[in-house]
Amino acid sequence: MSTLSSNNSNGDMGPEAVPFRKRVREATREIESQLILEALEKNRWHRRRAAEELRISYRLLMYKMKNCNLREIGQSSRSAAS
Repeated sequence: MSTLSSNNSNGDMGPEAVPFRKRVREATREIESQLILEALEKNRWHRRRAAEELRISYRLLMYKMKNCNLREIGQSSRSAAS
């Protein structure tokens, strides 16, 4: 058995793999968030245009915005006032 392998005999990854996967997931989410924010700002928060620029569906953009807590500045105060 190789000393570089982190798999145990039943094929499960060692405990080191979980934090690595979590870091990769967090880094991916951060990059996605930044790309979405850049597209939104470039398109003056016109979400359909931003989705087209990112080559994703409008619905997926809305889902990702919700998961990344991205809102247009002042949006929360407008919804609270109504």
